[in-house]
Formats: sequence, C-alpha cells, structure tokens
Amino acid sequence: MKYMLLLFNEESDEQPTPEQMATWQTFGEGAAKVATQVSAEALQPSATASVVSVRNRETIVSDGPFIDTKEQLGGFYVFDCENLDIALELAAKIPWAPTGHIEVRPVMEFE
Repeated sequence: MKYMLLLFNEESDEQPTPEQMATWQTFGEGAAKVATQVSAEALQPSATASVVSVRNRETIVSDGPFIDTKEQLGGFYVFDCENLDIALELAAKIPWAPTGHIEVRPVMEFE
C-alpha cells in the first residue's frame, strides 16, 4: 500500500548544512531497505503558495499559506510499504520528526 508522509516544520531561510543533508541521505538509504520510494519533493516556502477556492462559481485566489501557524508543509514522501507499521517507522526516522511532525496518510487507490 502507498502512504504519503507529509513533513511539517517551522520554516527557515537558512540553507541546510552538509551535515543536515547527510542525515536526509542516510534516511533515504535506510528507507530503501524497507519500502519503495514512489516520489519525494521539498517545497518552496509557504509565502510562495497560492490558495484557490470557488464560491458561488467565482474563483478566489489568495496569496500565502492557508493556515496561520508556525509549522508549514515543507515537503513530502510517497512510499509503497508492506503495511502501516513500516510507514510509521519511516515517519519516525525522518530528520524533521524530532522538531516538527510527520502526517502519515494512506493513498486512495481507485480501480
């Protein structure tokens, strides 16, 4: 089953250090041993976001994040895992888990 792991943390203008990048690389190598990575992306800062809604047939576009909070969605992984327990174990090993939070959601599969 596929699981999306949504990564939330406080935003920073600082670029990751080589040591921080190495922890992400180590995570990826470990994850490859227990699951198949389907996709993964880091996201631009929330200030670059646009929020689209339609009300009474009118399209409304707003700038910036939808939710006013310190933690923002910063990226995601999609893994094909044998079960939820493996997805949860992977989420706990993501470098942001100690300072942010990781939402784990099964991906809907349609026939």
